[in-house]
Amino acid sequence: MGFRLSAAILGIVCFISPPAWGTTVLEKSLADLVQEAETVVVGTVSAIEAEWDAASGLPFTSVTFTDLDILKGETDQTELTLRFLGGPRPDGTALQIAGIPQFTVGERNVLFVTDNDHHAVPFVGLWQGVYRVVFDPDRDTDTIYTHDMQPLTALPAGGGNIPHDEGHADHQTHALHSAEPLSLESFSQAIEQEVNRD
Repeated sequence: MGFRLSAAILGIVCFISPPAWGTTVLEKSLADLVQEAETVVVGTVSAIEAEWDAASGLPFTSVTFTDLDILKGETDQTELTLRFLGGPRPDGTALQIAGIPQFTVGERNVLFVTDNDHHAVPFVGLWQGVYRVVFDPDRDTDTIYTHDMQPLTALPAGGGNIPHDEGHADHQTHALHSAEPLSLESFSQAIEQEVNRD
């Protein structure tokens, strides 16, 4: 498999209903997200497929993104398929890593991807590496929300060694602060500025 499962075991939860606790990771700034990501893309979910790997006795889920806008990484990609540890098991239960964002076909996301096919969760900072793109008809533009649908009103500031709990959105800087969620255009421009600093 090539997955580094030992590092992920602490966050794995076997469940029938959703887990009642979260996962804690170090908070990431936008600079951290960009620097640690091998690929940064805006993409639309086009397919979600679950598979049971009999050899390892583990379920995996593949999510394919198309209509890509590549902000960092190989520019000739037309689609990106990410593989996650977790999914349905033959006995009717499910295996899920706390903190993995869930996806639905048709939604659009900004993704900070690292070690796909080698990590159980191929995002920088787990859920911190996923942002939702939501069209705002009043502003007639795409806007940015966190993985748990909180409006992103400022760029992620990070917190150094401060633990960041899933579900707590108090991790934004005052730079580019707005009462409204940032536009996809502004967020993409900020990402590209960080990419150009590398």
